[in-house]
Amino acid sequence: MTRENITIQALFCLILACLSGCAAPLAMQGVSSGVPVAFNSAGSGTGDSAWLARYDDVIQATLDAGQILSLNLREKKIGAQQSALNYIDDRGSKLEIFIERRTETVTWVRFNVGLFESTSVGRLMARQIVFELTEARKFLGDFHPAEGD
Repeated sequence: MTRENITIQALFCLILACLSGCAAPLAMQGVSSGVPVAFNSAGSGTGDSAWLARYDDVIQATLDAGQILSLNLREKKIGAQQSALNYIDDRGSKLEIFIERRTETVTWVRFNVGLFESTSVGRLMARQIVFELTEARKFLGDFHPAEGD
């Protein structure tokens, strides 16, 4: 191997290492690309997402998902444009979910598990919300992501 090849491989490994662990995107590894949801890691135990679903439908799916996962709903503030749902598990780990209406058909959601907690419960919750919306047929339109998405 040449020195240049080793440098490129080392740089590639460094980039992969930076994308794993705590800085990994919070929510959707393994969810079908046909689901009209986009996720982004915001760092520090938070991730945000945009959903092609109505605001009220996302709230209901989130409440249903929390029940399915047996999470304890500690606080529920539901408004016309913004809502906050704060969950806690049996060990005391929190999951805060902030839901905001962006348009008639786009809803924005932020998941926050805190700086030192595992993001796995947030990922599981997001997957369950996707499942609830899919089962209820609440995703809007015939979504087909562009090639390469």
